[in-house]
Amino acid sequence: MRFRFVQILLVLGVVAGAYAGVARALDFDDEDPAPPHPEIGLIYTFQIGTHAGCLPHRLVLGPGALPPGLKLSQLNDHTGLVSGMATQTGTYSVWIYLLDCANQSAETLFTFDVWPRRYAIATESVPPAATGAPYSFSFATSGIPSNTIWEVSAGALPAGLSLSKEGTISGTPTATGTTTFTIKATGFAKDFSGTRFDTRDFTLNVASLAATAARATGEVGVSFNSGLVGSGGQAPYTWSGATGLPAGLSVGSDGKLTGVPSAAGAYTVTAHVADSAGAAKDVQVRLVIRPRLSIVSKALRVAVRGKAYRAKIAVRGGGSGLRWSLAKGVLPAGTKLGSTTGTIAGVPRSSGTFRISVRVRDSLGGVSIKKLALLVR
Repeated sequence: MRFRFVQILLVLGVVAGAYAGVARALDFDDEDPAPPHPEIGLIYTFQIGTHAGCLPHRLVLGPGALPPGLKLSQLNDHTGLVSGMATQTGTYSVWIYLLDCANQSAETLFTFDVWPRRYAIATESVPPAATGAPYSFSFATSGIPSNTIWEVSAGALPAGLSLSKEGTISGTPTATGTTTFTIKATGFAKDFSGTRFDTRDFTLNVASLAATAARATGEVGVSFNSGLVGSGGQAPYTWSGATGLPAGLSVGSDGKLTGVPSAAGAYTVTAHVADSAGAAKDVQVRLVIRPRLSIVSKALRVAVRGKAYRAKIAVRGGGSGLRWSLAKGVLPAGTKLGSTTGTIAGVPRSSGTFRISVRVRDSLGGVSIKKLALLVR
């Protein structure tokens, strides 16, 4: 009787084992897989678990394709891994085959919906810098709020500058030139949705902050209207602390140089200039103030009727580009005043004393008028 009971137990065990084998056939852990969304710039990992059959298990790609940038690898003897960083948006479907040590198989269709980038470097360009002037500029990101670490991943910053992990370029450039480099931002999402990357190329121009005068020559007693012109930085420029100015002139914060100079000479003006990016430097500009224009001829030599005559009127001071004219009176018939030479020339056809006022004007705006008399015998 006991022998029969044992036989019954053995039969029940075999049947239970058979049913257990059917229930645990080789398969994926998830019968209806829904992979998390890959995303441009996101470090992506998706584990695919398997069970039953005999170990080790092996996963193989079938028809279809993974999103570009992702790959399938074997994590261990019963887990596969899809990982990488997607490079193109879109929906991608692929069959993945599961094989065990006995070459039994199963397959499932996996669909990956790749989202657009949701974390990026927002900064589009960096402002220029100036040699010898302190420089500071901070990068920014947009999208998923993240704790970001910044680095230069290719190229190099200009000499004298460095990038902090917080994303600020700072320092004092030591040489002029144009430099191109790649900035990499690694963002650790504050909502724990993953780690994201973005890179962008930037060009930083380092110039020497300098200044010139829009007009560098003036004249005593003549209204002067010029301006200091900045270069080598980022406009607009702000000016202050000008020294060495000619008496009668002043410089505004906008660089306008105005006034009426009262003393002739050559002057070296020193001014502090700052550009809109914060670069600042003391620069020098050279100004020349000419003596006031004046006619110095006291008399004209005597002319003879019917004979060729020529007399040049002398001037002192002023600038170039003289223009002459008669302010009053007339010259003897047969003679005229050269408008650019200041010379009275011709053959007088009548005798007498001709009283005239001659006027000369230079390119700086100076004017001089003098009364003269021409005697023709």
